[in-house]
Amino acid sequence: MSSHYLTDVSNVLHRRSTLLPAHLQGVQLDAMFIMDWLELGWRAVRRQPLLWLAAMLVCATFATACKFVPVVRPLIVLVAPFVVGALMVAQEHVRIGRPASARDICAALGRHHYALLSIGLASAAIVVVGYVLLVAALNVSSVESMLTNGAHHLSITYGGNGVRGIVAMLVAVPIFTIALASAWFAPALVILRNVAPLEAMAASLHGAARNWKTTLIYVVAVADAVLLAHRIPLIASALVLTPLLLMSIYGGYRDLFSSRFV
Repeated sequence: MSSHYLTDVSNVLHRRSTLLPAHLQGVQLDAMFIMDWLELGWRAVRRQPLLWLAAMLVCATFATACKFVPVVRPLIVLVAPFVVGALMVAQEHVRIGRPASARDICAALGRHHYALLSIGLASAAIVVVGYVLLVAALNVSSVESMLTNGAHHLSITYGGNGVRGIVAMLVAVPIFTIALASAWFAPALVILRNVAPLEAMAASLHGAARNWKTTLIYVVAVADAVLLAHRIPLIASALVLTPLLLMSIYGGYRDLFSSRFV
């Protein structure tokens, strides 16, 4: 995906930003802030290592299940907002100096479970639309591709190598980027600021587009893991990449949105 595409998306969303309240428009930051976000996440890991270990075990379990039981792959889209939401509650409590207990986290998830589920369903809908576009562009069987790869799976190979594979990647990457960017900060906004789920997804997408250079770093990291899957097992890449991604979400949320809330 070219920088021109991200620039165009950023410009369109910037023109439409008046549709979002001021506190949900986010701020524009330097890409190097990622290092600060990772540092903040690492402090949270050190404060509550068992919680983060449990989150990683959940991710590893789903990754393993996805490899051997493809039918469970769509569930990741629904479970991910709850995992991210739990970690957001934990990091918020660490920030205020009172580490969250399991009861605190479960109570927060319980209060917002409909909203978190809505985020998962909306993200799944975006991905399904992406598959429809891929089917239309490459003339493949949607049923076969869904059964083979799952509704969210990034490592899709329509037509294998060559022109068809390149076209598949060019179509898939922007769509999955939009789905991921829409859901990236949405659980934090829902569970910590009580923002409506669709409004939170719009704010998350706007913040990601406004900081498209930072978003591009994440896109390249995920795309590289997918493209190198024939050399490095995707599960191994996911076990390395997922903790880093999860550690950086809360710091990004704080810097992009938290200062806008009163």
